[in-house]
Order: sequence, then structure tokens, then C-alpha cells
Amino acid sequence: MDTLFYALVKFFSYSFWCLLGFYVLAPTRVSLWRAFGYGALRWLLGLFFGVAAAIALGSVSAGSVGALYVGVYVPLRVIEWTIMAYLIHRPSSMQCAPVKNARVWLWVLGGILVSFASDLASPEGMAGRFCVGRCLC
Repeated sequence: MDTLFYALVKFFSYSFWCLLGFYVLAPTRVSLWRAFGYGALRWLLGLFFGVAAAIALGSVSAGSVGALYVGVYVPLRVIEWTIMAYLIHRPSSMQCAPVKNARVWLWVLGGILVSFASDLASPEGMAGRFCVGRCLC
């Protein structure tokens, strides 16, 4: 039940952040249902990257968990949220590519913070531990 709660917190957090992303990055495409779809896509990206991280990390010593948590999940979440920003923003020309847009990077940074904050709802987070290798990114 704790894992289901965590998955739902992730899904709704990601959906809310994607909805905000549409307001900020693509105001003509704002839709609650679209935000739910993109939230689900972001959740699946996180699941894929989270499983890959768990396999790559294997067993983790208790002493290195905090540094590993930040060192692994910050780069993964930059990639994940950048993918989402590109999908939401969908530049029509190379002139307004998302890479050159400060709003995009602020939204990506916010998404990373949303991801970390929603990790507090994980079974490990609720027990006061980091969920390295088992987070739904």
C-alpha cells in the first residue's frame, strides 16, 4: 500500500508540474488531460531510469547513500525533465530551441525539486531514509 501511495504522489506531482509547464512553456496547448498524459509519461520515464539505476548500482552501503542519492538522481532528473520540457515546448524553429530558453531551465529545475520532494512519500522517505536505486525517479 505504501508503494501505491508513493506512485500516486509521483503521478499527481508530475501531472501538476506538467500542467504548470504547459502554462509557462506552451500556453496554447494547456489541458488538464494532456497534463495527466504527460505526467504519466514522466512517471514511466522515472520508472525506466529508476530501474536502470537500481540495476547499475546494485547493493549500496549505508554510508554512501546520501551522496549517491544526489549524485545519481540529479543528472537523471535533469535528463528526464529536459525530455519533458522538449515535448511540452516543441519549438517550431531552431531559433527558439528549448536549450536557449531560461523559462525552460527554470521549469526543469523546479521539476527536479518536485521529484526530490515527492521522494519524501516513498516508503524509505517516510522512514527518514534515501531511496537510492528504488525511487521512481
